[in-house]
Amino acid sequence: MAEIRLKNYNSKDTIAAIATFPSRAALGIIRISGKNALNIASKIFVPKKKKDIRKAENFTLHYGWIKESPKADCIVDEVLISIMRAPNSYTKEDIVEISSHGGVIVLNKILEIVIKSGARLALAGEFSYRALINGRIDLLKAESIADIVDARSEEGLRLAVRQLRGEVSSKIDKIKSQIQDIFTETEAYINFPDDDIDISFAKLKKKIGNVKNQMDLLFEGSREARVLKEGLRCVICGKTNAGKSTLFNRLLKEERVIVSRMHGTTRDVIEETISIKGVPLRIFDTAGILEPKDLVTKKAIKKTSDAFSQADLVIFILDASRPLNRDDRFILNRIKDKRAVLVLNKVDLKKKLKEKELKGFNGLKVHVSALKNIGIGDLEEAVFKTVYKEGLDRENVIFLNQYQQKILKSARGKIIQASDYMNDGHTLDFVNLSLKECLDDLARLTGQVFSEEILESIFSNFCIGK
Repeated sequence: MAEIRLKNYNSKDTIAAIATFPSRAALGIIRISGKNALNIASKIFVPKKKKDIRKAENFTLHYGWIKESPKADCIVDEVLISIMRAPNSYTKEDIVEISSHGGVIVLNKILEIVIKSGARLALAGEFSYRALINGRIDLLKAESIADIVDARSEEGLRLAVRQLRGEVSSKIDKIKSQIQDIFTETEAYINFPDDDIDISFAKLKKKIGNVKNQMDLLFEGSREARVLKEGLRCVICGKTNAGKSTLFNRLLKEERVIVSRMHGTTRDVIEETISIKGVPLRIFDTAGILEPKDLVTKKAIKKTSDAFSQADLVIFILDASRPLNRDDRFILNRIKDKRAVLVLNKVDLKKKLKEKELKGFNGLKVHVSALKNIGIGDLEEAVFKTVYKEGLDRENVIFLNQYQQKILKSARGKIIQASDYMNDGHTLDFVNLSLKECLDDLARLTGQVFSEEILESIFSNFCIGK
């Protein structure tokens, strides 16, 4: 791995931090990592059975008490201490974890004693940073750790765990190996033109095309991962009193917003997060007023319009008990270029809406009664199918931050460029250079070569203690 150090991340220090959320709880954990971790623990830990904690075996647990200082008799708390020796630990350094009672005061007091005894307060993500620079994890695994903590759905959690286990890294390493073979083949042909090296341009094109297809799948997978990571922006829209708020409450499975027969009761954009078949949705209930009558409704329309323009998915709700009117047609025209699901609501009432007037809509249509809880499962299925028309390709979903996405996009661009050079009849020098640049990008993606900007973009988002 390339030798690189982030500013303020001094890996020679022994670091410590509270690794659990400091609150009133049964347990809390203080983590210490570095060459002096065991020495620090021996200064402040009084074991039940007299022993030198510095000589304790790896992966052992010890019961005792934490005291103020080596010479003080004041006991702070009853604890368990875990010993994990290098290189068999998360950071590949000596690690001591102190399990105490939970609570803000006691955890901060123990941390204060640890720091006074020779440790430094860890920076955000510094434990994971050390795991990276010591070869315990690569950049993709580092990103997955934050994604596990921030997972908004079970599907997002499963995919983050797959990435942590190294499945994504293995996939990228396989692609790199294929590119390396092609690069070596073209390099030999260019450097030794007099050696009669046999090279098939048809086979070369096929190999590059195969790699390009694999890169396309990964790139699309990184876009799908954004949905699982951040949540899809889903707006419920429709004219007033079509049943938007009732449907919103039904999807949330709680009475989140006031429902009334009066027109225009929703005057703000209300956001909640739900999960539909493992896909997290940031769902927005919007005002249905289309013509402003006063300042309040004018602001409501502005917020609705902003939410609509930023939406990844639109649930357009129509009142099936009323004929299609001007307001419905206005919204129907606006969703033509959006991913959308059309909901025909109030199917428990006499139908007056003529579906032949909806021929211009090409998305999925669902018949529901939000009030009577009819067809909600069909709506959830339609939402999932609309988001993933070809099905969720779990094998190629890859969690990346914005810098890593730029790198993957660049690597994919280099392969496309190499393919274009082959198809346009350029010399192998051009193809070879594009392949080399693609290999460099993939090395940056996994962390074999990386920049300070990429590292800071990842670890700045970690909590202290991770």
